[in-house]
Amino acid sequence: MKRIGPALLAIAMTAGASAQGPASIYPNTANFGVPFSTDEDWYKQCMRVEHLQPAPAPGAAQADCRPMELYDRKRSQAVTSPLEWEQVRACALGKQDDAVLMMLYANGYGVPRDRDHAIHHACSLDFIAKAEMEARIAHLVNGDPPGKVFDLCDDITSGLMGGVCAARHEAQDSRTREARLDRAARALPAASRAALAKLRAAAGRYAEAAADETDANGTLAAAFAYQHQAKRREQAMQAMLDAIAGKLPAASPEDDAEQDRRLNLVYKEVMAIPSTQDDWPDRIGASTIARADVRKAERLWIAYRDAFVAFGASLPANASADAVKALLTAQRSAELAYVARFR
Repeated sequence: MKRIGPALLAIAMTAGASAQGPASIYPNTANFGVPFSTDEDWYKQCMRVEHLQPAPAPGAAQADCRPMELYDRKRSQAVTSPLEWEQVRACALGKQDDAVLMMLYANGYGVPRDRDHAIHHACSLDFIAKAEMEARIAHLVNGDPPGKVFDLCDDITSGLMGGVCAARHEAQDSRTREARLDRAARALPAASRAALAKLRAAAGRYAEAAADETDANGTLAAAFAYQHQAKRREQAMQAMLDAIAGKLPAASPEDDAEQDRRLNLVYKEVMAIPSTQDDWPDRIGASTIARADVRKAERLWIAYRDAFVAFGASLPANASADAVKALLTAQRSAELAYVARFR
């Protein structure tokens, strides 16, 4: 595996939530990779509910609906109406999304709480490890304490599903970040709002590229990439809010110059690390991170930094360029120091 970028992240986001499809086996053991016995408790539970089918939804799903995203959006609302849950269920049925249907039945969202139907959908999930199947079925059989919400990510054991759950958490956190920035933007003058929009776009491009500065070796690679990307986005949001509130740490031109010197040193250090892989001479050490990935992220970071300087200058309080650059450069140096570990 060479890259962890957008393609792999997209796979991680959809894997494990897809339905088994009409030709798949039941229970779905296609990805177990280890033997199992039909005498095991989880298997007996699956076969006990094999005949169950979900109740039809009263309406049709929108063609472009995304069941998991829609489910998580409705879960995060302070209040979700029965009609909204019906829309989620119609979407899940239309897309054959067993993960969402499992959670709807387990929690009684839009349907009466039905543990057996939840087990049926749990037994149909794709990309599931055997230990995960066992834990999830036992969880559904035993139930949760009052007030506890059952979730797909409660019982994960595989790296692939770790990526799925990291993607879900980041999507939810991203909505919160965007809402906070939207609220802050409304109080700004028009010129600052325009500069902030450009800054947010630049920050997003940099955070996405930074995912390629994580090592794609290991089953948790996708989860680490999402976490790395999420940290970049969280740092950017906090810096924007601090700039708006006039709370950026003060810095002098000398501070800025020192941070720039440190960044240049660690950048050169990273780019000088030789590959230990004969077939991949551009890689850094034994990792999957290529020098081309670092160069791309660096270019996008510079664009992000410059957009931030322009935004700071547009603010009524005029966040100084030295303060902006010193903060962002120190953050970038720390990120590259992490890459330097793969020597």
